[in-house]
Amino acid sequence: MAELEALRGIAALVVLLHHTMLGFTPQLHGMTYPDQAVTLFGTPAFALVNGSAAVIVFFVLSGYVLSLNVLRSGSARLAAASALKRWPRLAGPVILTNLMAGLVMAGPGFANREAAAMVPSVWLGWFYAWPSAGWLEIPHSLWEGATTFFTGQSFYNSSLWTMVYEFAGSFLVLASALVVAKLPRGRWACLTVIGLGTLWLSPYLAPFIVGVALALRDRTPHSDWRGAKIALALVLIVLLGGYHENIMSGRPEGLYSGLGPLTAMDPLRLRVILHTLMACLALLLFRRATFVRTAMSGRVGRTLGFLSFGIYLCQVLVICSVSSLTYLALEGQGLLQIGATFAVTGAGTLALAVPVAMFDHWWVRQVGRTLSLGRGRDA
Repeated sequence: MAELEALRGIAALVVLLHHTMLGFTPQLHGMTYPDQAVTLFGTPAFALVNGSAAVIVFFVLSGYVLSLNVLRSGSARLAAASALKRWPRLAGPVILTNLMAGLVMAGPGFANREAAAMVPSVWLGWFYAWPSAGWLEIPHSLWEGATTFFTGQSFYNSSLWTMVYEFAGSFLVLASALVVAKLPRGRWACLTVIGLGTLWLSPYLAPFIVGVALALRDRTPHSDWRGAKIALALVLIVLLGGYHENIMSGRPEGLYSGLGPLTAMDPLRLRVILHTLMACLALLLFRRATFVRTAMSGRVGRTLGFLSFGIYLCQVLVICSVSSLTYLALEGQGLLQIGATFAVTGAGTLALAVPVAMFDHWWVRQVGRTLSLGRGRDA
């Protein structure tokens, strides 16, 4: 399903733009600056830079892709095998990129705190705030990379905050898919109960169950999306993907200000629900619209999918090191300073993402061979 790999790649690019703007053009981004006159925040255009919504796309995709074969086969052995390889499959590239962060911190080579003060950017100043411990940073970074799936710690790479949910969500997906596959009836009721339970316990796990539901629905015939359906899906994706409450004020703004009372009741769950609906529509659009599926299954789409995990893992390291150094070096240069910083961020992230993606591709094969689990990529 190359089109879904492309969707993952697009989501990774949205997260990259989200982080870059939070770091160097935070007022235009708007999520950490309330009531800006000129900002993307509070408009549907924010969907293009809404990294929080893109993360939910990752979670729904994982639920969908991981559950497909288990739903089709009902095989407990397949579910157990997929669960067994989950930690090593994810840990390999995570440990590698954490090692990179440890090496830079040992330097020290991070300049984000100085750049944050110049921008100014609240978000950029959050990271790498402790005094460097020299070469001791390397074993510390390796340990965090290996254990972040259980602890949720992400000091060396803030993007890793999602890994604890990705890891736990994987087991929840496999178990749910196996239970549902074994049920002669009541499958949808069972998934509904599981989904509502996870939404109550931990909102970030609910999108994984929604992915399972989409995979279960994919087993039945469906029509091709054309014309009006595609247009309506795109409009809803943009509207839903543009929502986020302001981090500093805690309230939605602009077009979404009417959701203020709901946001005040439970901001995280509201956001996750809206972004999950958006992710569902995006996944269905890429699967069911022949035009979109064909366009996204070519070389560009496959390349995006290949690089997606690397882009996601490498971006904060680049932003806090070479991007911040570029911003500092061009102090007072206006648009040149911003343009060069964005260019360095994009080029630097891709330069690191390529070897990480190559390692990831090789690593998945090694994990599969070692554990005798067959071939192919998973979520």
